Amino acid sequence: MSLYCISVKTGLEEKFKENVLPLVNGNNCAFQGFIHILRKRMRLKNGKEYFDAFFPGYVFLLPSNSSVSPLVKGDLEIVSSILSFGSTVGIVPVNFDAGDRVIITDGPFKDFSGNVIAVNRRNKRLNIQIDFMNGVRVVGLCYEEVQKQPAK
Repeated sequence: MSLYCISVKTGLEEKFKENVLPLVNGNNCAFQGFIHILRKRMRLKNGKEYFDAFFPGYVFLLPSNSSVSPLVKGDLEIVSSILSFGSTVGIVPVNFDAGDRVIITDGPFKDFSGNVIAVNRRNKRLNIQIDFMNGVRVVGLCYEEVQKQPAK
């Protein structure tokens, strides 16, 4: 499976999708496929939920044919894992402290590991550093099924 990443102006991912989707799936276009904007479910202190961009400024293309070069293996595995659960990442609770090394045991990040850099117990959220797109990215998650990585 090939998967491509396009950098767009942060906050304009949905507008990009609306403008490009008719062109991508038009009869005269060499590229045919699907456009995904990965989202995460967020929860405010008052319990109200909303959706936010998971990778702000990035749109992912899943082509049915193309000559563009695909994402590299590690990045492809991460995005493919997320897309296997749909374009929206649900609430994933965990219960850890900053500095812990964790493995995600369920959900779109299953079997990925990273370092917890911040925990917000009141909002049931944490930030984890993962390697993605030639650098370290901070991923914000809600609590659910994550466990400490066993000590070696």
